[in-house]
Parts: sequence; C-alpha cells; structure tokens
Amino acid sequence: MIKSLLTDELLREPLSIEGEHLTIDGCDTTKLAEEFGTPLYVTSEQQLRRNVQKWQRVLEEHWTDGPVLLYPSLKANPIIAVRRILTEENTGCDIFGPGELECALRAGVSGEHLSVNGSIKDRGLIAKAIEAGARIVLDSPRELIVCNEEAGRLGRKVKVLLRLKPHLGSLDLESDFAPGMQVSYLTQIIKYGIPTKEVLEMAQTINALQNVDLIGVHVHMGRHSKKPIVWRAWVEACVTLTRQVADIIGDWTPQVIDVGGGFPSPLDHDPDVAIIDYATPSVEIFAKTIAETLREALVSNGFSPAGIRLEIEPGRSIHADTGIHLTRVRNLKSDDVHIQYRWAEVDTAETFIDGHGFNLERPAYDYFIANKMGAPNEVLYDIVGQTCNAEILTHQLPAPLLERGDLVAFLNTGAYAEPNAANFNALPRPGMVLVNDGSAELIRRAETVDDVFARDLIPARLSN
Repeated sequence: MIKSLLTDELLREPLSIEGEHLTIDGCDTTKLAEEFGTPLYVTSEQQLRRNVQKWQRVLEEHWTDGPVLLYPSLKANPIIAVRRILTEENTGCDIFGPGELECALRAGVSGEHLSVNGSIKDRGLIAKAIEAGARIVLDSPRELIVCNEEAGRLGRKVKVLLRLKPHLGSLDLESDFAPGMQVSYLTQIIKYGIPTKEVLEMAQTINALQNVDLIGVHVHMGRHSKKPIVWRAWVEACVTLTRQVADIIGDWTPQVIDVGGGFPSPLDHDPDVAIIDYATPSVEIFAKTIAETLREALVSNGFSPAGIRLEIEPGRSIHADTGIHLTRVRNLKSDDVHIQYRWAEVDTAETFIDGHGFNLERPAYDYFIANKMGAPNEVLYDIVGQTCNAEILTHQLPAPLLERGDLVAFLNTGAYAEPNAANFNALPRPGMVLVNDGSAELIRRAETVDDVFARDLIPARLSN
C-alpha cells in the first residue's frame, strides 16, 4: 500500500471530508466543480477571517506599548470581494500602483487605512492617493518632492513614511529565496526602499516641506528567511537606521513602524522559495520576536515605545491556506514497454497555480483526489497540466486509481496563484468562488476566449 495523502496537518480548517468527498467551508468540492466548472479557484471566507483575527490578537498580546494594525498586501489576492472581507475586519491595505489603488477604493478601503507603496509612483498616482486621504510610503527622494507639490496643489497635507533599507551586515546567513547569497546583501541590492545615502539626505530637508507629515518608517525584507534570528536582526537594524534619521531631523519620534511582510503560510508551501526544509515558526513566535525586539531596540536607541503603532503586512500568511484549486482529470496515459509510468492530464496549468511545471523533487502544492477521499492510494502518477510546457505538477506521487472526470484539489493556493495567472497558450484564466458556511458565490468569472483577445488591434493594412 502506498502512503496515505491524508494527514492531520493537511486535513485542517477549512477542509473536511463528507462521505468520499472533500469539502471546504461546508461546500462539497465536487458540486462546486459541477456548478462552476474547472479549473476553479475556491476561497474560504471563514478561514480568512480566522487568520486575520489570530494575527491581530496575538500581536496585541505581545505589543502592549501602542496600537497594532495589519496591512495585508493586496497583491496576494486582489479580488474586490476578498478585500471587502478584510475591510470588514478593519485591516489596513498595502497597495502597489494605480490598479491596486482602484481595487482598494472599490473594496471600500478608507483613506486612513490605505498605504500606497512601491517604486516609481507617478504624479497621477500620488495625486489620486492624496485625494483619497491615503498615506504614501516614499521609495525615493523624487517622490518626496512630488508629494509636497501635489499636496500643496490640492490644499492638503499628506502623511508619509520613509521606506528604509536596514543594513544586516553582522548577519551571516544565506537566503532561503536565493540560496548561495547572503540575506544582508540581497536586502541592500533589491530595488525597493530608499538607499541609505539618499534617505539621510532627505532627512536634512524634510522639515522644510510644508505639505508633508512624516509619521514613521517602513521596511520590507520579503521571503529571505523565516528564522526568528533573522527577524530579530531585521527589526534591530530598522530601529538603528531610524535613530540616524531622527538625529538628522531633530526632535522627531516615529508614530508608526511598519516591519513589512514575508511571513510564511502555516504549511509554508511557497513555490518561489527554494529552502523550506525546516520548521515554520508559529504566529506566536513571530509576534513575540518582533514585539520584544522592537521594544528593546527602541529603548536602547533612546526612543520611548509608548504609543508607537506596530504594523505588519502578512499577505501570504493570511491568504495561502484559505484557498484550493480544483481541476479535473481529462485524460490518462500509461506505458510498460520502456518504462513503467502513468500520467494524469488535468485541465489546469502551471501558469494558473503560480508554479513551474518541472517539480521533480517536490510538488508546488499538496493535493487530494477530492471525489475519492476514502480510496486507497494504489498508483503513482505524474499529474500534468494542459499547456505545451512539461507541466509536471507532481512527479510520481500517490493517488487512487484514477479515471477521467476525477477531481484534483491542490491545497493552499489562496495567495498569489490567481493574480499571477497568465494566458500562456491563449488559455482563458479560471474564475473564483467564495465559500462560506455551506454557500458558494462567484466573485470573479472565468475568462472567455474573447476576453483573451479583447486587447488585440488589427491595423487597417492587415484587415484583409
């Protein structure tokens, strides 16, 4: 008998089994596939709310010096209905660019909870953000000047944060994201954040600008490591650089410190990260590490922690385990001449699940055969996607004996899978369903072939 796919770790909220079928948030996945078609993204509303509430509660338990506010990155799941849930949960919203700003506004995010981040913000984006009452996370000296000019033109005063690049020179540790390279080096060379030379120059002039209000600092390490020692060094370096900025400005204390994102999901199956073969710390460990380090670093650098708002951006961490991706087996192949081998061809694609299609060592995602949850795993298959690429989504992994029409559920696809979906081979992208306590609602329709070619224009000289 081949090993079972079912483990307590994988079969967890919002997933359960009824009869032979996998359910999510009380909805039978086989019925979802019948009603809405496949491939299909499915998102659990209740799991999303649970994840947000847990992060908020645990951070508040550890950071007692001031308020706590989550700023989940919109890019992790930029669906208006999903963001409306987060708005109801009173989270902030971290956005990048004009498209995400529009999504946030349509989702009802208030200006006081809107943080406009990212590089090369143009004048139009900055003006729209100021009009909306949003704060702006500065990524360059040019943005500071534009903010001051546009706020003055609009008769407003805009709140800004400086996006710093803390230096981790004393940290000798390789990146999980890019093995062989030091975290301390990568956090300096990656584009986001104001180079330290430039941010110290900005600190000399910011008091002279009448239309900007510097309320705090922002940093973002990303997914280089989930080890607490790295996060401790990151927060310490952030406060050390903040002290340098404050000394130049004179008589200034940050009201807000945003330590960014990059927190892993509970099961840590991030297809972009190379090193995941060590334990993922709990939310409690991350919260304790960040809060204690921030408090100690502020005091040692001559700041009072009292009243400072701690912010974090847990995009992947709150979204990943809210989603599954459903896909049907459309064809089966086997060989026993030169090789003993079986393939199950499914109607999704690597471009729909934010993965690469050559997963020989580990699958991009764990999976269940959603309509055969009680069946023994008797056969090894490559589950392969439908594009002309290799599309090895799983390599010689166990499953029950499969038939055409069987339903595969890839787990923990709630973060980044849908926003990274592409039209390779001119494939229409899948739709998304929101499930909640036994009900299911379509929140993004599947594309059609007409949608795929809707932007194409034919010059008149080629029209014949």
